[in-house]
Amino acid sequence: MYGAKASKVYVGAEAREEVLKAESSNYRILQLATHGILNNASPMYSHVVLAQSDNAKEDGLLEAWEIMQMDLQADLVVLSACETARGRIGAGEGVIGLTWALFVAGCPTTVVSQWKVESSSTTELMLAFHHNLKTGATKGEAMRQAALKLMANNKYDHPFYWAGFIVVGDGN
Repeated sequence: MYGAKASKVYVGAEAREEVLKAESSNYRILQLATHGILNNASPMYSHVVLAQSDNAKEDGLLEAWEIMQMDLQADLVVLSACETARGRIGAGEGVIGLTWALFVAGCPTTVVSQWKVESSSTTELMLAFHHNLKTGATKGEAMRQAALKLMANNKYDHPFYWAGFIVVGDGN
């Protein structure tokens, strides 16, 4: 969607934790379409699941505490995974979890989910969201237009399919 020169897509065994850590600072937009695991007891151990590697140093679980140590240059990180907006409320901090960790790492805006999401509707929502961004919409407006597109589809008109994703941070 953004072109071969401006983007890289890693699928399956190529989508490893060390690759993300090494290359993430090179991109303005990061999209992780993977599983998200919420750890209510210790939100800094909430994580997204990536491919495991032969490298004993990385386990394929990108945890919130690891994200905080990254130096992200991205304007936007999209976590199209389950429950990535959730965490524990910390006094003076807000919701501590993956979104908070991404903010600490330098990313001003995230798109995250508030509940367990369904794969095919999430794919449609994310494709529409990125299309809208590419045509010049702000992040907030791009998500609103993507949600409206799903609402117009009888298959995905129930809020379960589109309302779970939110833009956190700078919506411009």
